[in-house]
Amino acid sequence: MKPVIIAEKPDQAREYANALGNFKRKQGFIEIEPNNYFTKGAVITWAVGHLVELANPKEYRDDWGIWNYEQLPMIPDAFKYVLVDSKKDHFKTVSALLKKEASEIIIATDAGREGENIARLIIKQSNCENKPVKRLWVSSLSESSVLKGFASLKDGRDYENLFQEAQARQVSDWIVGLNATRLYTILLQKQGIKDNFTVGRVQTPTLYMIYEREEAIKNFEPKPFYELELKATHDNGGFIGKSTIKEEYKQDIIEIAQRHNMEIDNEFEWRITDVQQTLEKQPSPKLHSLSSIQTKANKRWQYSPKSVLKFCQNLYEKKLVTYPRTDTQFITNDEFDYLLNHVEEYQELVNVTFPVRTRVAEKRYVNSSKVKEHHAIIPTDRIPSKEIIDSLEEEEKNIYFEIIRNTIAMFHNQYEFKKTVINVDINSMVFTTTGREEIDKGWKSLYSSSEVEEDVEPPVSLPKVSIGDNINAVVSIKEGKTTKPKRLTEGDLVSLMIHSGKELVEEDKETLNEVQGIGTEATRADIIETLKDRNYIKIQKNKVHVTSKGVILCEAVKGSLLSSPSMTAKWEQFLKLIGTGERSKETFVEGIKKFINKLVVEAPEQMKNLNITNSIENFKKENILGECPLCKKGDIENKKAIYGCTNFKNGCKQTFSQKLLDKVITETQIKKLLSKGKTDVIKGFKSKKNPFNAYLTLELDETLNVYKYKFNFQNTKK
Repeated sequence: MKPVIIAEKPDQAREYANALGNFKRKQGFIEIEPNNYFTKGAVITWAVGHLVELANPKEYRDDWGIWNYEQLPMIPDAFKYVLVDSKKDHFKTVSALLKKEASEIIIATDAGREGENIARLIIKQSNCENKPVKRLWVSSLSESSVLKGFASLKDGRDYENLFQEAQARQVSDWIVGLNATRLYTILLQKQGIKDNFTVGRVQTPTLYMIYEREEAIKNFEPKPFYELELKATHDNGGFIGKSTIKEEYKQDIIEIAQRHNMEIDNEFEWRITDVQQTLEKQPSPKLHSLSSIQTKANKRWQYSPKSVLKFCQNLYEKKLVTYPRTDTQFITNDEFDYLLNHVEEYQELVNVTFPVRTRVAEKRYVNSSKVKEHHAIIPTDRIPSKEIIDSLEEEEKNIYFEIIRNTIAMFHNQYEFKKTVINVDINSMVFTTTGREEIDKGWKSLYSSSEVEEDVEPPVSLPKVSIGDNINAVVSIKEGKTTKPKRLTEGDLVSLMIHSGKELVEEDKETLNEVQGIGTEATRADIIETLKDRNYIKIQKNKVHVTSKGVILCEAVKGSLLSSPSMTAKWEQFLKLIGTGERSKETFVEGIKKFINKLVVEAPEQMKNLNITNSIENFKKENILGECPLCKKGDIENKKAIYGCTNFKNGCKQTFSQKLLDKVITETQIKKLLSKGKTDVIKGFKSKKNPFNAYLTLELDETLNVYKYKFNFQNTKK
């Protein structure tokens, strides 16, 4: 017998095998020959994601298979786990290895609570919980990191609480998701809406935050305000000063000016009362967590958070960056040392040159006490060749180079500027203007001007002046209007989810309290994608909009804990404490059960007072994409997996696929196809040979008597 290693995916298993060397590939596993790490050899197998999942309701009771209010709440006495149908054969392979081959089991799935969950459920379902367990805990798939990890395997018992945390999350999501989804779907269908409304412990409060922003935008009424402005002319040039006073009514600001003996719009001579100059320094941004790079990439390139996670995961599997699902923006001294050793090579990769400012680790970036499960996302010590760089997709290159620039910025000079503040005191009212003169671009020189996140205001030129200098002054009234809240981008949404429920700690403005916000680094992108897939939100020009369906659900859950992001943030914090052993899974799950029991009783009463007639009408209109070209009596609407005719009950068979040659056909394109007979040119259809661009038109299939897509290559490259 020998150790059996459980990886999360085949690619990960191959990287472990490549690092250990001298192996043979078999069906469903890899045999490692005896080596310095495993004297009797080892076996590596993999999970292919989840092989074991929670059972569906009908597998507990037959009547739970029917959507009926009387069956709610559905809460099993004990939860069952079943094999994923499509992966049963592979599970048999893994289970047999654990039972017959394993002297010990090494969990080598992704280092996090879900990786722990995946492996331990396989072990449990295989009845191998009595075997000794060790844990491989690495943040990089580079050969050196993998071998270092195998040389210092952890005791599996140290990670049992992480499994309990994952179990609490999985069970509570089952309880909330299945019960609340059925509850609100049934109640809303009674209001005449023929659709399913999926509800989630995390996704619904996230949706509600977007809805609140939408409501604030919709209900916003601009209000005027008035302020005093000083236009000053000096021998060396002019400048504009602002007071801190703003008033809602013009007459009020006029009276304030009169109290300070100022005549509006009349020129007069005065003097400069104070000039302050300071040299300011700004350090480079903190190292990237997943959320920070998702936010940056969305702002810079409009990549969705889900896409950014995918690109980071690809780079991780190519051993170019460290583990991406991290909420930490710090590294340890070990990582700092190898980064320092390779900093010149990283510079060469992004085509920059600068002398290293410091070779000493700084606490802004290097702090072992802040590194818990994983450190920040940084480049690995693998320096890729030009061929490897060229093989990356454009998006992967952008993300990789951003991670490199963000990392080597800590070795660059700080951004330096001279700050000048000019004060003009006119009869006890002070007008202030601030200027900034760039001294050293420092780390900002790593980026183009459009790429730099401006944490300080851009340079503002002021004339050279001194205290007591004379000026010609004119005080005028400036009218402005309050501006409505900005619509969220997907990047803003990630940031909003992180900070929901958080408060700044007074004694250290850079330290946030332990509340982790909504979701986790690993799940936030999936939550946003789920909201899109469920037709609760849509993205237009990188802006997040709530659909009519989303509005209906938010109005239905208003006032319940499902509309409370802060409560969800507290749940996430409780889960974290289960992972550290400070709280129990049982306490958390009992709390969730009480919440659902209460919700099932209270929601029907709350829904009685719900007035969503307008929202229902908007929902029906929003879902209609155009007249059915076949029967001319029904309309084509989005039916989740397909676009289909509303007249299907009367025999109309017209449907359109939502995907064609690996390309999503959007609602906008279907609308144009139905109204104009032709879409805009769609780029990126994937054929067996090369991707191609084409318009879509309609063609009647006389055999099946339905309309089908037809490619049109007019004015496109075939």
